[in-house]
Amino acid sequence: MGGAESKKKEAEILQLFSVEERQNIHKLFQHISPNQSITEPFLKKHIEKFINLDLDVFHAVCHCGINKGQIQDKHVTEVQFAGFLAQCLKGTYSEKADVFCLLSGRDDGFVPVRKLYQTVNNVIKSYLHISKSDTPCKTWKYQVSSEDVSRLSISFLAQNKFCDIDRGVEENSQNEIDVGGGYKSQDEVEDWLSKCHMFLKMFDRVFYHLFPVISKDSAHNIIQSFMPAASNVDWNKTTTILETLSISYINYHLPREHQSIWRLLYSNSLHGDSFAQLTRYVLGKGPNVLLVKDKDGHVFGAYVSDSWEIKPTFYGSSECFLFSIKPNYGVYTTTGYNSNYIYFNQGQETMPNGLGLGGQLDYFGLWIDYTFNNGHSKAVPKCTTYGSPQLSKNADFSVDSIEIWAVGPERKKHDSDDEESRVSILDKDSGAKALLELAGKKQHSEGIRDLEEDEAPLTEEMKKKMNVIPKMM
Repeated sequence: MGGAESKKKEAEILQLFSVEERQNIHKLFQHISPNQSITEPFLKKHIEKFINLDLDVFHAVCHCGINKGQIQDKHVTEVQFAGFLAQCLKGTYSEKADVFCLLSGRDDGFVPVRKLYQTVNNVIKSYLHISKSDTPCKTWKYQVSSEDVSRLSISFLAQNKFCDIDRGVEENSQNEIDVGGGYKSQDEVEDWLSKCHMFLKMFDRVFYHLFPVISKDSAHNIIQSFMPAASNVDWNKTTTILETLSISYINYHLPREHQSIWRLLYSNSLHGDSFAQLTRYVLGKGPNVLLVKDKDGHVFGAYVSDSWEIKPTFYGSSECFLFSIKPNYGVYTTTGYNSNYIYFNQGQETMPNGLGLGGQLDYFGLWIDYTFNNGHSKAVPKCTTYGSPQLSKNADFSVDSIEIWAVGPERKKHDSDDEESRVSILDKDSGAKALLELAGKKQHSEGIRDLEEDEAPLTEEMKKKMNVIPKMM
């Protein structure tokens, strides 16, 4: 009876994999161990060839739910190894939480918070090591510190208030973070893991890299890089505020169609500390990411869903969001309270001149003044538009660095030419357009760009009237 049940279970495990995947498991099993079973030294040696993962993976293999009580004398058979792979690579949130807790030293159903932090930290370090070979990563120039890894680890664990960790703590002399005490149940870990999607993808990729048995079609989402390719940048002449983890974090939260490539539009280290220069390089270039570093070392910014456009009023869409990178990670999406998404203006005597996002005039969630050297982040208690806290160390800050990156594939030239041929005369004279909007005049020419090809063009008389509008104002 026992033998029949054992064979039934083995059959159920193998059915979780395709024929191709079963062949991959067999090859991998033989590669790890020349014997009929895998022991701890063989598995450890296999892992060390790829990454320095300071976690007891063999313990997880032996004690995961599917193998619990089945492994004799710490010798893992091929089917038992397949069972662990099924749970680790194809499992439900509950099954992956089981593996994660075992890696984190689960004891009587509970896991120490400190061990959870160490596991998350190890997975992120392993992910970074694996990502070095990604083609997009090779287009960037950056350095990642242990502090960067720790900051993201804490951010993941603090998500949805899973762990009450002081997110402002510093590393001690042993390069460890004081994450405090406490324990979490496996159910709590499962709930957190099901919501912390970015970390779960990192986890999946690390273990797929160690045990590459999933078919290529199924593994596409697992091996996909978070990093965009960097374009239009000469790293011999400039640097970036960001590094791999912060780029990945921001890019992960962008709309999918804008995640493949970032194109540098403006950097004050390259183009100069001038608002006029910034305006010259960024107007009309499509969706973009704004990055700011203040003199106190805080790094923050915004995803801007529309092109920068000179206007005396707010514009944009609810896809915009603010974010922080240092000292804490955070993404702050729109609240629906108002539609004060984007503001960009210059050369006006009666309106604020500069760029801003959220809040209200003179009280923005993020503001860079036209003088370029100064900005503010007003958020008491939070920015009404984005629900964001104060992003800079001080409400009024001095600018250290600014970068603006266009995101997503660049529009084809003929598409831009077509737009140019249909653009309103007022669009070509942004000053006249701003005056009209400020005066509350409706821009009847706005509809011109939407005319079908067979509709009548502007008459000479209409053009003359439009040309005298600024003088009338």
